[in-house]
Amino acid sequence: MDRYLEGKKLLILGGGADMIAVTKLAQSMGCIVYIIDYYDTLRSPAKLTADNYADISIEDYAAVVDYIKENKIDGVITGYTDSYLEHYLNICEMAGLPHYGTEKAFSIAADKMQFKKACIASGVGVIPGTNAYDFETVEQFAQKNGFPLMLKPVDNSGSRGVIKCEERSDLKRCYEYALSFSRTKNIIVEKYMDCNSVVCSYQLDGFKATLSAFCDRDIYQADVDGSAITIEARYPSAYTSRFLSEQDHAMKEMFETNGFHDGMIGVMGFVDEKAFYWCEMTYRPSGGHHYTLIKDQTGIDGLALLIEFAVTGKVKSYDSSKENPFFKDYCGMVHIIGAPDRTVGSIKGIDLIGDLPYVLEICQEKQVGQKTGKDGTTAQTLLSVWIKGKDYKEYKERVSYIKSLFEVFDDQNNPIVIR
Repeated sequence: MDRYLEGKKLLILGGGADMIAVTKLAQSMGCIVYIIDYYDTLRSPAKLTADNYADISIEDYAAVVDYIKENKIDGVITGYTDSYLEHYLNICEMAGLPHYGTEKAFSIAADKMQFKKACIASGVGVIPGTNAYDFETVEQFAQKNGFPLMLKPVDNSGSRGVIKCEERSDLKRCYEYALSFSRTKNIIVEKYMDCNSVVCSYQLDGFKATLSAFCDRDIYQADVDGSAITIEARYPSAYTSRFLSEQDHAMKEMFETNGFHDGMIGVMGFVDEKAFYWCEMTYRPSGGHHYTLIKDQTGIDGLALLIEFAVTGKVKSYDSSKENPFFKDYCGMVHIIGAPDRTVGSIKGIDLIGDLPYVLEICQEKQVGQKTGKDGTTAQTLLSVWIKGKDYKEYKERVSYIKSLFEVFDDQNNPIVIR
């Protein structure tokens, strides 16, 4: 890659597995990369790929700003979790460094109820639902709309605290469970959507938003509480043309009205024969790494644009006319997940998968010694793979082959990959 950012110093907030690719990309662009958080290198493996790292909490603003000044940092970047966005904005403002987004925009992206209200105001379709600070509100919604319902904290991500309620006798337990994951003690209760799941992705150039990808999602749902995570995203979606004609204009209006500028956006939702129903969004690099597939299909590297903006405050290399959500190949992202609450003892097959010519990227989400998370959350993910094929048939054959190569065993030598 052209090293047009030679000598620029980039600070990454958080050193999780997803940041390994960010670090290597920034280094290939000429950046000197620094990473901070208070986790060890088992939980923050990207620290080991950085040029420099420090064990500093990103919530300790004074220490972070001192670190930025001492090292003459040019820009800051973060991603893959909503919980870092407020800190990212505060740190950039205190250090006088470039940042995308505004306080209002980040609030909408991180709070599902604020997102719902912003969508309604701009004519963007949403799932029927309401926020609830008390159980009485949940009961009233259930009485009016029936079962099943989904309950979720307004201010958490990764499917944490999301639970499906199928009958009235279980409503109080589900409410208390969702509430326990909310810092603001506020949840959303919604109609359960039994229809196809989709994601739209936008690239922002200033305040101008352009649709860059649209995909169909496959969902894994936990048996116990009904919480769900994406296990596969396939591009292009069969609903792309319909979305462009029905919802693209309203979605762009919602972004512009609420101060979204620069960076990348993903919006998750559902679709049936009547309408689109959007439920939440990301305003950051997400675990779906849609930018990896977009780069392969159109040549536009959204992650590189974000790095460029971080250290210069502007983007010179973006041409929105090259965006095309109708990919020329059939592409996808696959999350391979493991049984919950198991300690990883050994892993096999990653090198073989990484060497396959049609694999665009892999991300090892769990290392030996780490524990898988709760059932129905992103913390179950063991490995993420981004691949392509000339058509759907070839793509599915390649997915099956990749899954056959990958094996993970717990510390008792029991297989834990969920097939």
